[in-house]
Amino acid sequence: MEKIAKIFDSSARVKIMRLFLFNDKTPYDVHDIVEKSHVSDATARREIKILSDASFLKKKSFTKSLIIKPTKKNAKSKKKTIKKKKVNGWMLNDKFPLAKPFRELLIEGDLVGTKTLHKRFAPTGKIKMLVLSGIFVKDTQRSTDMILVGDKLDMKKVERTMRNLEAEIGKELRYSIFTTEEFQYRLSMYDQHLLDIFDYPHEKVVDKMGLLES
Repeated sequence: MEKIAKIFDSSARVKIMRLFLFNDKTPYDVHDIVEKSHVSDATARREIKILSDASFLKKKSFTKSLIIKPTKKNAKSKKKTIKKKKVNGWMLNDKFPLAKPFRELLIEGDLVGTKTLHKRFAPTGKIKMLVLSGIFVKDTQRSTDMILVGDKLDMKKVERTMRNLEAEIGKELRYSIFTTEEFQYRLSMYDQHLLDIFDYPHEKVVDKMGLLES
């Protein structure tokens, strides 16, 4: 990520470009971009202008479902209502001439520095195994992108780390989390979910259990 960010002069720009490249048929407004890319409102607007001026993005109005929280007047009501509203946003310009090479660089290349993933998840607990599949090994047929095995995991920290990864990559991750005991049991039972990962190309980032020797 650091090397690519230097090329594009902005890590925020890389994240926003990946968001639109991965979701090339989906429009987003500023709020969506801020939320999904973990950038500030000011940064999002600046990068949107740069990418729009370069014809990477095009303006797109679309209908968005908004969740309306109860007001003070009806605070007793815990029900949330959904309101549809037409908003102005942007989407990938399908006529942008450099879309293919950018896709090859930002998506088909390395999405994250896999060697740093262990350090990222280390604060979440005792990590015994971290295996990458799916999007990380360019296999769209797999149903899971990551398997994390550990004990005494702080799930709030795990979720936070996952959300940061998703913002960096530009796509929602599909992952499974197991305790060591759960993982060993499922493995002994030839669990189909695990076989769908280990019988196909995958990458071991952490394997302190020594169960996945090549």
